[in-house]
Amino acid sequence: MRRFIWVVALLVACGSLPALAQQSPFLPEETYNKLVNEISGDIAYDSLRTLVMYHATSGGAEDFQKEADWVRERAQSYGLEDVKFIAQPAWRPSPKGVDQNWTLKGGELWLLEPKPMKLGDVRETPLSVADNSPSADITAELIDVGEGILESEYAGKDVAGKVVLAYGSPNKVKELACWARGAVGIVSYYSQRVNPWTDYPDQVAWTRVSPDEEGKKPTPPVFVISPRTGLMLSRWMAGRAPSHIFAGEPDKPATPPVFRVHLKVQSEVTRPGRQGFVEGVIRGTRYHDQAIVLTAHLQEEKTSANDDRSGCASLLEIARALTTMIADGRLPRPQRDIRFWWVDEVTSEYQYFADHPEERERIIANINQDMVGARQSLGGRVQHISRTPYSRWSYLNDVVESIVTSLARGNNAYLASWQNKNPVPYSRPIFARLGSHEPYAAQVVPYFDSTDHMVFNEAAIGIPGVDFTNWPDPYIHSTGDDLWQIDTTQLQRNAVAVAATALYLANLSDADVPTLMAVIAGEARERVAHDLATGLSRMAQAPATGKRAAYDDGLNLLVQAVARESAELESLRRFADAGSRKLLDSLIADLHLTEVNHHQRIEEWHQALGGKKAPPTMSEREKALAAKVPRSLGSLGEYLRSKDRIEGPKGLHGLMQWEALNYVDGQRSILEIYYAVRAESLSVGEWYYGTVRLEDIEALFTAAEKEKAVEIVTKPM
Repeated sequence: MRRFIWVVALLVACGSLPALAQQSPFLPEETYNKLVNEISGDIAYDSLRTLVMYHATSGGAEDFQKEADWVRERAQSYGLEDVKFIAQPAWRPSPKGVDQNWTLKGGELWLLEPKPMKLGDVRETPLSVADNSPSADITAELIDVGEGILESEYAGKDVAGKVVLAYGSPNKVKELACWARGAVGIVSYYSQRVNPWTDYPDQVAWTRVSPDEEGKKPTPPVFVISPRTGLMLSRWMAGRAPSHIFAGEPDKPATPPVFRVHLKVQSEVTRPGRQGFVEGVIRGTRYHDQAIVLTAHLQEEKTSANDDRSGCASLLEIARALTTMIADGRLPRPQRDIRFWWVDEVTSEYQYFADHPEERERIIANINQDMVGARQSLGGRVQHISRTPYSRWSYLNDVVESIVTSLARGNNAYLASWQNKNPVPYSRPIFARLGSHEPYAAQVVPYFDSTDHMVFNEAAIGIPGVDFTNWPDPYIHSTGDDLWQIDTTQLQRNAVAVAATALYLANLSDADVPTLMAVIAGEARERVAHDLATGLSRMAQAPATGKRAAYDDGLNLLVQAVARESAELESLRRFADAGSRKLLDSLIADLHLTEVNHHQRIEEWHQALGGKKAPPTMSEREKALAAKVPRSLGSLGEYLRSKDRIEGPKGLHGLMQWEALNYVDGQRSILEIYYAVRAESLSVGEWYYGTVRLEDIEALFTAAEKEKAVEIVTKPM
């Protein structure tokens, strides 16, 4: 009977796969048409026109509060319920322990000698002043120190009481030029672009300096100019002034003249630090403890049209479209609450869950939008949608991947479709009225962090979350990120994908579970097969001395894959009725039968490659770590703050450090956590997550214990 149920489930799953080109089983045609007709990338763009005018570099900046007020009023006008601003303290002090908010008020940079020239003005470009720069009004000589991060660059140069021109990291220049040698300010043309002078010479890049530390030397003012302007100044100061500098003047100086600048910054610091976020809700009809939370972050420098004002505008547009259709009867009110959060990136959520730990049980999923408006032909950008990490593997992955894949296939051109006399390039085009007709380059990828969904996926919080972020982005955090490179068509497509996913989850009932379960079961088989193939390939390529290690990796990949996929199926149990739960149990049992079968394939492959059958053995280190079990310490807020201070081993990818800590449950040993994280890095690829070594995992937990994030107990063996 069990095999029959499994076959039926697979047939259902396979039956849904051809439909992915046109329609997802999680996005009915009627709902698709309603969303596409109502959601507007052009209306979202109109919201962007306002949002890009705020210079809100932190959740405590004056413009952040103004921006939040505007969003709150707009959300209310769109019909969201219980709209409010939730005021919060700053989640944590700055990296140097300073609890403050910094607001830029004004600033200018002028070259006075040898020729008057305005080099920068905050009214034109607020990014011209590095975050945390203090107020200053300085007239001084300008000295070129090159990159300014090496002692040798200061040889023979007296910078005391002067302003330095540098293209290195402002924090390092601050230490060497200002703290060590008495310079009073920095003119920076620092950029993290690979080739800023040739590829993006006119970008002014956002940057920051660490704020003042009590009892330490003060932070200097840092004025930021473009690479082109910085290089022009450097060449001029070396006696190679561009010809246009002296155009129309009779005599060019024979020797490089003295350069003097007037650097003025007006800023304000408030203590203690503060932040907050805007929340609005579409109330469900049945469940108020199973919310779907949609997030985007408000705090960013002026312009920042894509990162992340595009996400904020998209969130507003989704709210407007859904409330409009619910109000006029085109859509039924969902069963579950849909909550909208416009936040201070990452820190708002950390503070919220620390203040309200009970909310962890009232939210079932997070969908985050961070950079969803890119005109993709500029910079070769692709809309990446992250899956959850393996530690939080969930039904959410297959739902969002099915919906996004259907939209991407409907908005790309295929030769065979054209040969089938399809009259248009795209089979199901979504075009904004004022947007491009470019294809939708969208790719669902393994987990990445650095934005808001990360907080939800923390094991201590335990909510599956996915994210929409386009990458690569050559305009991020610079004056290049402005309205000109936004495509309202991509805004609309991403908003449809997010809204469709949210609606499906908000209405998910026990009647929907068999179809969802079938799709998951089919995809799970493919993923387990992928991990089997990865292990076999690793075994085939291993040198003679590494065959046993590759064999162990192959077995571990299989064990962890089955555990992961079983966990995803298990994540459906809360939605399933008695009949679906029986099917669920059968599918999980069949996964374990698959494990037995694949295990045999690994054994056969190992022996065919010359390996010898031998019982598994553990080294003395492995035996010791198998007995050591980490347990989290403190309240949720205390644990998360302690965790934030951990300095893990440099050789371990930051995401794998984060994942290792996610596996802490008071049951798994350090050795078992190592097995889980190593399998994840091999499954996805070491090119993506780096190499995971046992000694690095051990070092990580030693550091975690030192910071009192965990205690490590020894269990009897």
